[in-house]
Amino acid sequence: MCKKCRPYDKSMKKRILFVTALILTFFLVLSCTTIKVRDYELDTSLLAEKSQIKIVLISDLHSTIFGKDQTTLIELIKKEKPDLIVLSGDIVDDVVPDLGAGLLLSGIKDIAPIYYVTGNHEYWSGNVQNIRKWLQSYQVNILSDTYVPLNINNNEIILAGIEDPDKKLFETPDYNQKIIMESTFRELDEKISYKILIAHRPENIETYKKYSFNLVLSGHTHGGQVRIPYIMNGLYARNQGLFPKYAGGLYQLNNTTLIISRGLSVNFWRPRIFDNPELVVITIESNN
Repeated sequence: MCKKCRPYDKSMKKRILFVTALILTFFLVLSCTTIKVRDYELDTSLLAEKSQIKIVLISDLHSTIFGKDQTTLIELIKKEKPDLIVLSGDIVDDVVPDLGAGLLLSGIKDIAPIYYVTGNHEYWSGNVQNIRKWLQSYQVNILSDTYVPLNINNNEIILAGIEDPDKKLFETPDYNQKIIMESTFRELDEKISYKILIAHRPENIETYKKYSFNLVLSGHTHGGQVRIPYIMNGLYARNQGLFPKYAGGLYQLNNTTLIISRGLSVNFWRPRIFDNPELVVITIESNN
């Protein structure tokens, strides 16, 4: 082959490699738009003998719609037959219309009791008070820096929830989450029950660990957006930056178990790679 042709050949090879990379990236992103059900099994001596509690954790939906009228997501939740449904924030969005969230809530409101805490995007909408009322119209219970005792399958548990810290920026300027947690949750140290905290942001786990919660349920990270299985759990998470310590999954931190949902949002501008949207199912069993 003539020497004059070689530069042309190299240029063509670069173009082919570039196009191939684009195609592979496209299919990787496309393949990460389907929901994965992520199961976790925990055990405790704080439940009655041979009993269990099943929780479905929904986080960071951002009003994304799966299937016609949200049927794909609704049917997955129904199939699990949960005792409790937890919404750990960013169920609605500050930009995307709330249709997807409304379809979901309409479809699941009669499956099991639903409990919710705010995420940052509900505050960013500038409409958080109306969002709370709207959620309550779907029989959603709001946990706003408080806790409730619940009886599930003859087990008394305590379910607590805290507001997203952006409450200070958008609703209550003198809001101090650490002071409120101390005044509200310190008394739980005296109670012998299985205790669960719903908190949108996992990066504040060092604060949550100061209390007697057995389990903390969070979201916010979107799974770090980009993963390399067995090598990198997440590339970037808001408020943690690159290579976040708490991107998604289960973390055992002494007596506290932290479970972070990778969330359900699918957004063209924030593509997921090896990071499918996920529905988290947690089964807590008695080890008596």
